[in-house]
Amino acid sequence: MYEDIVILPNFTGYLPGARAIITFTDNVSLYSIESQPMPFSKNGRQYRGIVPWGQNNLLPEEVLEIVYRNPVMTTGLLFNIQVSYGQGIQPFRYVVENNIRKVQPVYECKEINTFFEENNINGYLLEQMTDLNFFYNVFPEIILNRDVPEKRKIISLNHKEACFSRWDSMNPSTGEIEYHFYSAEWSKGHREDTVAVTPVLSASHPIQDLKNRIARGEKRFRYIIPVNFPTPGKTYYQKPYWYSIIESGWADFASQILTFKKALLANQMSIKYHVQLADNYFEEIFAREGITDDKRRKERVRKEYKSINDFLSGEAKAGKSVISYVKQTMDGKEFPRMKITALENHFKGGEYIEDTEEVSNIMSYGLGVHPSLIGASPGKNKGSFSGTDKRELFIIKQALLKPVRDMILRPFYLIKAINRWPEDIQFGIPDLVLTTLDENTGSERKIS
Repeated sequence: MYEDIVILPNFTGYLPGARAIITFTDNVSLYSIESQPMPFSKNGRQYRGIVPWGQNNLLPEEVLEIVYRNPVMTTGLLFNIQVSYGQGIQPFRYVVENNIRKVQPVYECKEINTFFEENNINGYLLEQMTDLNFFYNVFPEIILNRDVPEKRKIISLNHKEACFSRWDSMNPSTGEIEYHFYSAEWSKGHREDTVAVTPVLSASHPIQDLKNRIARGEKRFRYIIPVNFPTPGKTYYQKPYWYSIIESGWADFASQILTFKKALLANQMSIKYHVQLADNYFEEIFAREGITDDKRRKERVRKEYKSINDFLSGEAKAGKSVISYVKQTMDGKEFPRMKITALENHFKGGEYIEDTEEVSNIMSYGLGVHPSLIGASPGKNKGSFSGTDKRELFIIKQALLKPVRDMILRPFYLIKAINRWPEDIQFGIPDLVLTTLDENTGSERKIS
């Protein structure tokens, strides 16, 4: 029976003798513990400290790992990114016709056209919308020419990856974040030679701040503009509302459903027990026993699973008790190191379809995406939405994106002010326009 134990990726396991499935629970909130800034110096200069993003400074990578294991979350986020993108960034003017203000696209401004062409604004927008939807923080970078202050202009607008970006601890006297740290190797620490440092403009008054820097002849030509979608109580890194999908346990539940289904299909057996282990259950064992080699780790996992399998298997298990260690977090919550749940089994095929439907709908709800727009409602006999209903849902979704788009457009008004573009120029992201042909008329009706 030792050899029959199935160990799936991430040490998830199936114990044939006990007919038990083993999964892991993520018991720690993504933002539950505020970490102290990490000391950092570069070229002889001591900074206030790198503010970690998450408990181990790797929260963006952890979020991506969770998201890409779940097709509902990946598709929902992709939908939000694509809808946010609309028809791309376009300059326009407001004009008044018959006392009605209308939008008039601007095509003839050569300087703006040249700037957009030279900076791949479409690619920039897609990158920004991706990070804003995933993390609620984006890090646009501007580069100025090296002309005299009177002729100083912004010549480049770049996207800096959120995964690689971290903030300096804010200046306590001004409340401003003054430096941005950039590295693709945060998992390896924060060595001076792998971290790029860039000054940050004022979050509340970036245009005036940059004008003042230019006027006093500051010898810097590269700056970060702080842009985010604000959430309560967060100063450095915002906490996206959709993270509730992860912290509530629904993402973990979705993974468990998949694990159950795999075990059923692979072993053609019902499951009698669900064994849940703390997410760091084996890490503590490895540390305590000094196990570092991957091969020895797998053997130790197999040995532990055999013990659990032997405990739950056979007639002798009746009347047994389990000693379970309980761990307490810093905020006072208790989490068992091991939890064993007996399951009722009435499997007749099609198991967990209703659970799958429920978790898909809740995830879509958490992402702010109606399930009918991305096909996230599995199961039979589900009511279908008409084309008109879906168009209306799509229009409502676009209308709710204005604050998101306003944040993304902030750098363009700074560029407009510094480059002295026409004052009446505005910037917007037009919605996609859906059309339909009225039946039997051949006429086209625009939905906007």
